[in-house]
Amino acid sequence: MSGRTIVMTDVHGCSREFVQLLEMVSVDYTDDTFVFLGDAIDRGPDDWGVMEQLTQLRWLMEERFIWIMGNHEQRLLDRHPKKKKMPPYDRHDILYFLPLLRELPYYAETENCIFVHAGYSMNPKKNTKQFMLEDRSILKGQRRYSGKLYIAGHSPIPNVSYVDPYGNITRVESGMELPEHGAIFLDTGCCAGGKLSALVIEDHIIKLYQVLSKQFTKL
Repeated sequence: MSGRTIVMTDVHGCSREFVQLLEMVSVDYTDDTFVFLGDAIDRGPDDWGVMEQLTQLRWLMEERFIWIMGNHEQRLLDRHPKKKKMPPYDRHDILYFLPLLRELPYYAETENCIFVHAGYSMNPKKNTKQFMLEDRSILKGQRRYSGKLYIAGHSPIPNVSYVDPYGNITRVESGMELPEHGAIFLDTGCCAGGKLSALVIEDHIIKLYQVLSKQFTKL
């Protein structure tokens, strides 16, 4: 896979921060791969703006754009299970995006890592929809994971963090070599007044980009 891999997550309707972060990382639509780990909507002020930005990236990047199902996208689908057709284009009706959301995968895997919204297990039987959308057990110290590196969002924390196979948690910094095993957690609580973070991987080296939240509630 050529170019960089850019990973973002849990924008939650914070469109201004999302646009600012996209400008900061300067996406190359032909060479980069963009991975969004879910939770585009809810809590923030502009769900529609975030959805428009993501669908534009999807159109521009085609197979180089990966959007993982988040628990908030899943909740929207669960609330409208019978609404199959796309409604008229209306900036006030987020249901316009339902057909797109129904296509989202629950995880994706590349040569170097696995992308999922919340949790991933080395035991395939444990990787249920609910587990991949909701699990927080590694960050809580309730289990350890020594499989292929996975990158997740879902759990808001002050800093992007790496949990190694022994359960040790360290802060992720720019210049860090991409680990082969363990888990990285990328949700830094933008919708609650924290930061919006982007993890950029190039030649197995991590670069971290962040913008401060413009929301009022603090973590």
